[in-house]
Amino acid sequence: MVPAYNEAARITETAGRLAKYFRRRRLAFEVILVNDGSRDTTGAEIVRLARRWPEVKALSYPANRGKGHALRKGILASRGARVLFLDADLSTKPEEWPKLERALAHGADLAIGSRKMRGAMLVRRQPWWRERLGKVFTWLVRRLLVRVSDATCGFKAFTGAAARDLFSRSRLDDWSFDAEVLYLAERSGYRITEVPVVWKDNPNSKVRIVGAAVGSLLGLVRIRLNDALGRYGRRRG
Repeated sequence: MVPAYNEAARITETAGRLAKYFRRRRLAFEVILVNDGSRDTTGAEIVRLARRWPEVKALSYPANRGKGHALRKGILASRGARVLFLDADLSTKPEEWPKLERALAHGADLAIGSRKMRGAMLVRRQPWWRERLGKVFTWLVRRLLVRVSDATCGFKAFTGAAARDLFSRSRLDDWSFDAEVLYLAERSGYRITEVPVVWKDNPNSKVRIVGAAVGSLLGLVRIRLNDALGRYGRRRG
């Protein structure tokens, strides 16, 4: 599952690399590309890719809604027993998938990539100010919601049932969706396993970091408020 916003320049390479990788492993798979209201030709590109690769499925809608919304649309359209989402820039390569796959095979409902655990490798780091904002956000997530080392790494895998359940109940469309889904998973009794991965920063990231950071921090408040108002349903157990 790949969310895409103004990714016309690289979505062809991304989809091709994913399709070739999973074909080599001789697995039944689907690659769902979600155009999140792009202003460039991403929508047309993913339609073309779906015609070229039978495993590729293209989803699109006209207005930009945010990464959380794009993932919700894609995951709820998925059919697999396993669901992996990763970023269009492939900061973490598909070759890291077996690490998460093993965690799911050993009983995890969610296997989330971590750039901060022992064993993780940062090929190219983010600028210091991005890292600092990320650390602040992670500290708040750990204090307020769920104790994980890296809530925002864009490389996460789920059992299909867990993915579709969690995203059907999620409500946030912006960059705080990661924290919301992890919080829902923990309160629902799902088993979360963190896995160290190899990660490389993309200096051409399209994220407006200050706006995303402020929105994500407000999102933590909204998560707690949604829970207090019963918008996530009853807790398990």
